[in-house]
Amino acid sequence: MVAPALIAALALLLVLLLFRPPGWVLVLFLLLLFLPGRWWHWKTRRFRRGLRLLRSGDAGEARSEFEAFLFQVARESNFRRIQPYFNLGRSYPYEVAAQANLGVCDLTQGKPEKALERFRVALTQQPQWVPAKYGAAVALKLLGEPAAAERSAREALELRPSYLAARLLLGSLLQDMGRDAEAEDVLAPLIEEGRDPEALLQALEDQWGIGEM
Repeated sequence: MVAPALIAALALLLVLLLFRPPGWVLVLFLLLLFLPGRWWHWKTRRFRRGLRLLRSGDAGEARSEFEAFLFQVARESNFRRIQPYFNLGRSYPYEVAAQANLGVCDLTQGKPEKALERFRVALTQQPQWVPAKYGAAVALKLLGEPAAAERSAREALELRPSYLAARLLLGSLLQDMGRDAEAEDVLAPLIEEGRDPEALLQALEDQWGIGEM
């Protein structure tokens, strides 16, 4: 769905072009169209900075950015209401994503219990947030709860069958529990795509330290 504000802006631009107003009117209109987007870009800067830092491996600084972002949003009750206007009509769950990313920071820093708390908070706010279900599965495996980890990984994969990490994690869990036939079924699509499941599994285990326990 396209944001109502964008539709209105385009309609107004067409009207302006039809009546051929003075150049300064068009310049003023384009400026007014540009400024709100820049304001929203500034408003979400800490969230985006946190993502960049997390992807670069700096979990400590990423944590600071996500926490600052959540503190900021908590003080602005209209944040959720207005954000679809700046996100092409989609209601992106920034707060849920920030909580889940804090969980990833905790996993990266070897704190699976704290990470699980973060993922559960995210899932309380949005039960079908796939990254949080996957993160919870990783944390549960690290905490020695393979059955619960399997359930969470399956739920993530059912919600998003293309989620490679969830498929690999589920395959790893099944292998660890001696359910090799089920693991082969889960990993079969990767073989059909010409990928090497074992190499991918090893990379996943190296990332989180979730080898057989």
